[in-house]
Amino acid sequence: KGQAPGPGPGPGGVIADPSRKQPILIYRAEFSLSVYEVQKSLDAVDGLAKDVGGYLSRRDDHSITIRVPAEHFQKVVDSIAKVGDVLHRDVVSEDVTAEFRDLEVQLSNLIALRARFEKLLEKAGKVEEALAIEQQLGRVTGEIERIKGRLKLLGDQARYSTITVRFEARSNQQVQQGPFVLPLPWLSQVGLRRLMSL
Repeated sequence: KGQAPGPGPGPGGVIADPSRKQPILIYRAEFSLSVYEVQKSLDAVDGLAKDVGGYLSRRDDHSITIRVPAEHFQKVVDSIAKVGDVLHRDVVSEDVTAEFRDLEVQLSNLIALRARFEKLLEKAGKVEEALAIEQQLGRVTGEIERIKGRLKLLGDQARYSTITVRFEARSNQQVQQGPFVLPLPWLSQVGLRRLMSL
């Protein structure tokens, strides 16, 4: 676990910049909130995402998952905390810089290897040789696609932070049962029941 991002530019534009040297961070948050009206609270969180250019990822009767641009993550987290009473809050920052850089190197090497196999295939004199090279080409191409998919996923998660909020309905009885503070001392001597019957 790490600290939530502070003010300033987040990792939103990092992935697209080939000369980047900033860390690549993935932010996630999970909330449990107690609220009086669950549906209105779900709508409120949905609206918070849309207000910053985010979007709805998943929603059911009692929970919602939104994706928001990383640079607005802290702002949305702070706003969600005001929607109801926070029962649970978990904010995580994951640094995936090393994995991302390693995958980039692997991808570069595999692309170069694929190019060499393609040249060998052009020069293959025997069917057996061509089949063996094609088999290796298929393996390398499959690995290239896998790494591209992982890089795309990490890039997306770094650009758009994920926030999940679960709601618990708060009973109205909590309001009806008090405690009550009577405005004048002598009122407490008369008694609340008697007051209510007047």
